[in-house]
Formats: sequence, C-alpha cells, structure tokens
Amino acid sequence: MYYLSFLFHLYQPPTQLGFVIDRITEECYRPLTDLFTSSLSPRFTVNINYSLTELLLQRSHHDVLENLKAALNSGNLEFVDSGAYHPIFPLIPESEVIRQLKINFDGNRAVFGDKYKPRGIFPPEMCYSSRISKIVKKIGYDWIITDDLPYSYYDSAIPHCTIAEAEGCGVFLRSNKWSNDISFHQWKGAEFLEKVEQTMSAEIGEKDGYMIIAMDAETFGHHHKYYHEKFIHSLMHAVKSRTNIKLATISEIFEKFPMKKAFVPPSTWSASMQDLYSDDPYPLWQSKFNPIHHNQWQLTHHVLRAVIRSGDERSRGLMDKALYSCQNWWASLHNFDPSQIYRGAYLLLDTLESASGALNEPETLRLGRELYNNLVYSVFARINDKAQQ
Repeated sequence: MYYLSFLFHLYQPPTQLGFVIDRITEECYRPLTDLFTSSLSPRFTVNINYSLTELLLQRSHHDVLENLKAALNSGNLEFVDSGAYHPIFPLIPESEVIRQLKINFDGNRAVFGDKYKPRGIFPPEMCYSSRISKIVKKIGYDWIITDDLPYSYYDSAIPHCTIAEAEGCGVFLRSNKWSNDISFHQWKGAEFLEKVEQTMSAEIGEKDGYMIIAMDAETFGHHHKYYHEKFIHSLMHAVKSRTNIKLATISEIFEKFPMKKAFVPPSTWSASMQDLYSDDPYPLWQSKFNPIHHNQWQLTHHVLRAVIRSGDERSRGLMDKALYSCQNWWASLHNFDPSQIYRGAYLLLDTLESASGALNEPETLRLGRELYNNLVYSVFARINDKAQQ
C-alpha cells in the first residue's frame, strides 16, 4: 500500500491588513475548509498558526474556524503545532521556541477544543536544525517536518519506507519536487494521483511506502483560482476508486513505518542547491550575503534582550509578534519590499519603547534607534543599487 499525506499550511502575519485577510478568506480559507468537512472523509494534516486564528477571530470569520473544528472532530484532519507568530526557529533562542509553541498550542486549543492534540511540529518555513529536533522531542512531540532537497544533497536516496530519526525525534521529509509541482503548476487531482502511483512503483515496487506533500494552503484559491476544486476535490474522488494508494495523516504514517537514524542537514523548504553549496541554509531569512538581514537581526536581538530583562507583560506580548518571519523574507535577495521591512522594524521599535520605558533605560532605546537607522541605511543602499542596474 502507498500512503499519500498532504500537509496544508495556513498562515498570515500578525501585521496583515484586514481587507487582505477578508479577500484570502473568501478565495481560499472558506472553500478549502468546506472541503475538509466533506462526506468523502479526507485524511489531511493541517497547520494553522495562531496568528491567523487570531486574525480570523478579529475579522469574524468564525465559520472557517468552525469548519476546521468540525473536520477535526469527525477525524478528517489532524493538526500540527508551530510557532504562534511564525518565527524562524533555528534563529531564535530555545526559550523563545518553547514559548511560541506554547502560545500556539494554548490559543488554538481554546478555539478548536480538547481534540486539538498535535503530535508533530511544522517549523515555520520548514526551517530545520538538529537543535530544533531535540527541543521538539524534549517537550513531548513525536515528529517534525522539513524538506527533502537538503537531505538529497548528502544522501541521494530519499526514504519512502522508513522515517529519518534525529535526536530521538522523527523527521519527515516532504517531497520538494512534487509539492512544488503542485504549487507552481495546475494539476488535476486524479492525474496527479496516477503519476504518484507510477513514481512510487518505480522507486519501491510493491513494498509499503509513503510520500509527504506540503505547501501553503493559500495555493488553493488565492494563488490559483478555484484550484481547490480542480485539485483537492478531484483527488478526494479519485482516491476512493484506488486499491493500492490511500490518503493518511502524517501521524498515521508515523505509526506505520519504523524510524532509522539519519543525518538531516539544517535548511528550509526554500533553499536551493546553490544555497547549500554556499553554506547558507536559511537564505530568505538570514543570508550571510545580505546586509539587510544582518541589520534586522542586530535590532531583533537587542530588542529581545531588553524585553527579557524588563519582565514587562505588554512588551512581552509585542515581542512575540515582532519575531514574525515575513519582515526578513521581504528583505531577501529575491524578494524586496521596503514597506514590509519597515512594518516589521516599526513593530520592533514599538516593542523596544515599551521595554525601555519599563526598565527606565533611555540608553537602551537610543541604541535601538541607532540599530534601526543602520537597517534603514541598508535598505536605501539596496534601493540605490537596484536603481543603477
């Protein structure tokens, strides 16, 4: 039997504009979660960061959350946990990773009820390191997921019959090839299912095996109009007529296949082979070739240290949100939007003003503003470079 698992990642940053949330809800979240409650009894894995749960509550999109809760209660879905406000786990201290996971668990459990019991972790942007595996295992989760491209850089044989194990934690490897093929091309679900069967047959023959597909949920309806019908609905119908392939949650796969110790390198679902050659595992969030990233993280760490020292509750709440990853993504060498960079920087400055006020340390605030100015100068330098090209 071949087991096919889909993980849908639902996320919007805490700074997202209300009308954008409304539009994406109409195009994607509402029709997609309607499918999750289907009588076709899908078996899917879902990550929704608490930042989006919070925004859907604020915008009164309660039906979307009720759909997710109903699908969970019916057994159609399993949830995984993640960082509440989508920070890049390998780039922040262990205490912050644990805090983000707790906020995510507590917030989502309050909305989705007692059946919200995630066994696995979706690290934001699938940014992985063995340190994160160790943390995840220590606090009681069974598995984590990352991308198979970095793994293939060191070992060409992607496991389909065993689960990689690192630091005692299961590490699932999503199929980079097939996940991206779905995301950037428009398949019909039935045709995709047939292709997967052919691929699995060629790679493992008649042995039991699995494949993990994971992508942004916004692919379906927001990035590609009506793709939820063309792909997911079609897939759910087609799999019913198959005898040698079935849908399964990732935790169901975890129960069916043994773990085998393996080296899983630090990386993300957005790294290329060139990034790996350059020893730049998180290129869109902390590239060693990107001065804007350097300045963003200088400011972030300065603010975080002040918040921790202050013990101030309001500053702590602001800091949780200020760690969101989109500000770094928009500063990457491939994606550049100064307005999004500044939106994150303003939140960091607001956080620092609160913490330095609680500490009564004007010098801490002055140093933070100096780091902010360094960030602004590096953004201007990028703008000037682009203008001269």
